[in-house]
Amino acid sequence: MKPLKDIWGELSKPLPAGLGVEDVPPAITKKELYELSYILNRSQFTHIAEGRANVVFGIREPKDPSIPMGFFRGTLLRVPKTTPDVTPCDYETLQDFQEKFVDVQVGRQHIVPQILVRIPQAVATSLNAKRDSALRAKGVKGDQSTIRAGHAMLVEDMGPSPEYKTLEFKPKWLAQSPMAPQGATRCRTCAREALRINKLRKRGIIKVSTPICPLGLIHEDPAVVMSTIDRLAPKWSERDRKRLADALHESGVLERLRDLQMEGDSGNGLFTGPSDPRFGLAMTLRDCSCFVRMPIDEDAPVIIKLADVDKKNWHEKQTYWQKGHTDLVNEGWYKGEERVNPPIEMACVLRLDHCLKRGLDIPPAFRARLEC
Repeated sequence: MKPLKDIWGELSKPLPAGLGVEDVPPAITKKELYELSYILNRSQFTHIAEGRANVVFGIREPKDPSIPMGFFRGTLLRVPKTTPDVTPCDYETLQDFQEKFVDVQVGRQHIVPQILVRIPQAVATSLNAKRDSALRAKGVKGDQSTIRAGHAMLVEDMGPSPEYKTLEFKPKWLAQSPMAPQGATRCRTCAREALRINKLRKRGIIKVSTPICPLGLIHEDPAVVMSTIDRLAPKWSERDRKRLADALHESGVLERLRDLQMEGDSGNGLFTGPSDPRFGLAMTLRDCSCFVRMPIDEDAPVIIKLADVDKKNWHEKQTYWQKGHTDLVNEGWYKGEERVNPPIEMACVLRLDHCLKRGLDIPPAFRARLEC
């Protein structure tokens, strides 16, 4: 069987033009899946990271002359964990959603590829042992979650390597909320971030870096785009930041996300149609992650892919989403009218555009590029 790296290459190609949802071919054949599972079940694992519902492991193939060396290079194993009071992820549903909805709508070439597999109890036991050891080393106590036999995902590793440096960020809302109040000088993302910063202040956390405004990544003015990337990748060279700006523009992936967000939520769908699949896709794409792999070789292409495109459970999220919107409006976060002292300064592109139209001072985050 060919190494996973080759399969990721095949799954990173665009889908054939005109292909319908029901015509999407399986990621690999049944024979390949059987062989892959056999190798996986004999492999060794390393705990990498975890979130509220999933755990990620590195994989090392067994020492077997019939298995190519580096078979799992560039591949991670993602597994769900069973946690009290948390509904476990249905990986079959997530895989179906990505293959037949996200890949088709966004473009398969823009999505981190993944393969649905099953792990037996022996592998689950091994993973739990590795995880328990890693959590103890970090001083984590009282964790009641566990990994069980069942479905898991093999995913392409978008992390750093000797050939690449990497960047991860969340594009969030790439267009203003259709329910934002008139006269808003903050976008949905910056309004939400201002509220978050205020909550941190109340807990005594004063030094909080100002997040980027995602609208700056798709702005018509290249200087605004570069100002945003300056803060997104502050340790990168000027050349690499320019390479990133060019790659984002050429791929068109963020513009595609913006268009799908707007198409799926053009009005008050949050309150009137949260079960609409198009609204669900919009919310998924407002919470996905963007991974950038910047090659050390300046002649090699920059790789940009999206991950965390899981289907949202609107039954569980509806009340949370609605309350979040209501709080932002009623407490003045969209207009910068929140009653806090000292005021919270955000580097929002809507505020920049407001200042430029009225001849006001350019916000500090944009001055270096725009006042040249």
